[in-house]
Amino acid sequence: MTKMFGRYLLGLFVVVGIMIFAGGADQAWASDGDQTATGVIVNTGFGKFILRTGGKEVQFNTGRVTSFEPADFRPREGDKVKVTYFDKEHLGRTILAVNKLELIKANPNFKEPPNPSTGTIKEAGRRAYDVYIPEIKKSWKFEMARGVKITPRGWRPAVDEKVKISYKRVPSRFTGKYVYQIKSIEKLD
Repeated sequence: MTKMFGRYLLGLFVVVGIMIFAGGADQAWASDGDQTATGVIVNTGFGKFILRTGGKEVQFNTGRVTSFEPADFRPREGDKVKVTYFDKEHLGRTILAVNKLELIKANPNFKEPPNPSTGTIKEAGRRAYDVYIPEIKKSWKFEMARGVKITPRGWRPAVDEKVKISYKRVPSRFTGKYVYQIKSIEKLD
């Protein structure tokens, strides 16, 4: 009996250890005190968003343990979402940590740039460009990806040049937003 009990405890410690290693301690214990809220996102920031729910605005924090549904969804202003969250101690204060963020309805007024997009470079960096796109009447940030096709060959995009960009939208691993990666960029006359 003692040998069996010892095996049971060992198995339990192994399972809990795997849960902590795979998802962090917060993930392993979060389900005990999970709460839910539904509302509309009014603001987003680095690893956080503000949700208007029940007439008040509440800040939620995303992180390593956050799962998104659908998997490629990232929160944007005007999206209606369902949040599963738990209280977490962080730097001496309690924050609302998101366990699961589920899209109910995307913001119908949000305009993403067409793909491909034509516009004028307003800011040029080593790995990113802000391009003003007349169709949506705003600037959009595009980042260089590996293997970008640049036309003409050897050209370095600069401010005030007109370009045509083909891109891929991918969920960011760090910010909880989307990254628009350039697949090809072409200089237009």
